[in-house]
Amino acid sequence: MESRDFNLDIIFEILSRSSLKTLAKCGLLSKEVNSLTYQSAFMNLHCQRTKTISGYFVQSLSYNKFSSTFVDNICSDYKLSLDFLRVPVKIEASTSQGILLCRCNRGTIPRYYVCKPSTKEWQIIPNPKTRYFNELFAMIVLKSNPLHYRILQEVKLSFGEFLHSEPTVSVCGSVHWLTTKDNILAFHEDIENYSMFSLPSPIYESDSYGYKKLTEYEGKLALICKGRDNSFMDLWVMESYGKKEWNKRQRINIESLREKEKFTNPYDFYNVDVVMMRGFYNVIFFKFKNGNSADIVRLHENFNLMDTEVFPFKSDFEPSNLKKGKKKKIKENGLGVS
Repeated sequence: MESRDFNLDIIFEILSRSSLKTLAKCGLLSKEVNSLTYQSAFMNLHCQRTKTISGYFVQSLSYNKFSSTFVDNICSDYKLSLDFLRVPVKIEASTSQGILLCRCNRGTIPRYYVCKPSTKEWQIIPNPKTRYFNELFAMIVLKSNPLHYRILQEVKLSFGEFLHSEPTVSVCGSVHWLTTKDNILAFHEDIENYSMFSLPSPIYESDSYGYKKLTEYEGKLALICKGRDNSFMDLWVMESYGKKEWNKRQRINIESLREKEKFTNPYDFYNVDVVMMRGFYNVIFFKFKNGNSADIVRLHENFNLMDTEVFPFKSDFEPSNLKKGKKKKIKENGLGVS
């Protein structure tokens, strides 16, 4: 065994017992270490050893009422829900630290909650002072202990350009939205400012793509582009965030999924081997590197996944400093994005 492989084996053992916070920092050590933490075998073992959870809150609107369910591909023993809030809520934003921003529309004035579902902790926060009827929200955790976070300010786009109503993608210390004109709007936490940049020309000039979705891949900003004939999807990764350099990593054949689900849309890469797909009533974890096999999660009949929102969710089970049922002044508080 080469020393390099031996060192990676040791790193594998150490990191598989590390916290999510430590794992995120160690991913900056090298490309090899970063790639290791996104492997299926590693994620499975890390989940078992550290009692952490990684999956998605799937949210649907039925009879003017929002409901959500949690799905994952590894830690099926953990059944998360938002029932502990005791009121129907709409998830507005999620973070990679296991914190959700939710809104309750019961009564004449909405009420906003910040909660950690894995520990059932929650608190009411002051209502954001938004100027528009429809808002999109993003949330950044600045510090986990004690918990400090930011809900982002409103911004204005050019005439005729809008944000896709999808949860934000948070990578490289920034949060990102895809716009209707194939641009990416980013908020950079370190400089507290926004920027706008376009997709690479092969993407927005191509007629072969019928669906585009921002996502994260190995800690980098990425884009999933599905073919109009529903037979393939391409993975584009921003290899250099500073230079805005994109690279087409691979083309994934999804024709085999038609036998299981006639129409699907890719949503997110669960890890480097599995992509999470949405059907009409199913969530599909498509193992494209393992013989094109798939695990199908059947949802409640009220969940039509073509009209739902999906929020990526990672969390440990360590208590935060959220105070159950009590209002707390937020150290850094902004507004929703419109």
